[in-house]
Amino acid sequence: QHRHISSGINAEYGGVKVEEIENGPGLVDQVFCANCAVVWAGKALTSSMFNPPRREETDLTLRWFEERGFQTHDSRPYGHFLEGCGDFAYNYDRKHAYLGYGFRSEKRSLETVKENLDFTGTELHPLHLVSDKCYHLDTAMLNLSQGHALVFTPAFDKESLDLIKEVNGEGNIIEISEEDCVQNFVPNAIPVHSGDKHYIVGMAFSPELRKRLESLGYEIIIVPYQEFLKSGGSIRCSVLDIGI
Repeated sequence: QHRHISSGINAEYGGVKVEEIENGPGLVDQVFCANCAVVWAGKALTSSMFNPPRREETDLTLRWFEERGFQTHDSRPYGHFLEGCGDFAYNYDRKHAYLGYGFRSEKRSLETVKENLDFTGTELHPLHLVSDKCYHLDTAMLNLSQGHALVFTPAFDKESLDLIKEVNGEGNIIEISEEDCVQNFVPNAIPVHSGDKHYIVGMAFSPELRKRLESLGYEIIIVPYQEFLKSGGSIRCSVLDIGI
């Protein structure tokens, strides 16, 4: 399933290049590379992992970005948890970005992100996750390439949910069911914009949600990834966008 998603993205969507990081010995969760760094405008801020078994991944991630010419920063000396793009998202117009906190990342990591990455022209918002069904932001919300946002509303406190609606416009918010959030892991899909095509690459969608998304002009691509769901992750957990 992993080989299929890697080769499929590389071959099927123009302009999308897939690179891989070498797996370190015993690092069984390294496949979920989205959590390893926040990447923005050619800079990479590597993570300080919440769970001890994942903490050795950071040295490998730092070296990988340095070897490819990224300006790199290490969040570990700041002394709080930050789990990369698992808790980071942005609108496609780059006017707004979000940092989720509450389970794996801490709210004070917002200042670390601002200090190390240049968000000129982009407003960075904190979003408080409150449901244990959604341990990362990328399990609760997905920003799509035409300005819509898929949101599992019980995942957020009222202030954060109000902010999401205000920033994106209520008409662009697509509330998803618990089935699509928890079982189908829809917020963990990958939006891909190529030419005049708007794709959503995901593991599963309810018929109702798929019909609505297709009516809005999105092409749904189903990719089997159920084996990784056993470890609590899906497709987007395994992809770190380094071209932001």
